[in-house]
Amino acid sequence: WLAAGTPVLTLDAADEMSRVALQQAALHASAPVSVCVLDATGRTLVVKTMVDCATLAPDLALAKARTCVGFHMSSRTFKDSYVNGEGGGPKMPQALAMVTIGAAAGQAVASFPGGVLCRDGDMNVVGAIGVSGARSDEDEHCAILGAQAVGLVTEPAQSSL
Repeated sequence: WLAAGTPVLTLDAADEMSRVALQQAALHASAPVSVCVLDATGRTLVVKTMVDCATLAPDLALAKARTCVGFHMSSRTFKDSYVNGEGGGPKMPQALAMVTIGAAAGQAVASFPGGVLCRDGDMNVVGAIGVSGARSDEDEHCAILGAQAVGLVTEPAQSSL
């Protein structure tokens, strides 16, 4: 599933990841979803959206995946690192600054689950998958299973569902 040389996520792998994520959403999600797969440089490889998906979901799926590639952490880890359970906390100004800079650069940052960082077996970052449209935990579940279907190591490693 990876190209020779520097680990690069292939289009075939990204397509399979999105296929599995959408399959899982059809089986388990509370609403239709959109899936976005990026390579390690942040280049979009695949975007797929289910019929009747909320119109903002593709943009949120991209933001979740970009958060992973941009910070080398899952969107859940980003949230947990900067935002407390009440939606604030001492690191909230830093998170808001990063979101503002991301927006100014045309690269939205998402501080909620559904973005999964993908690594190869040697722990090199090879990309990310973002899913949006259902509940965040469901989005993340679909993203994890999609990435693991092609043998990638995911962050988070397991679904919370």
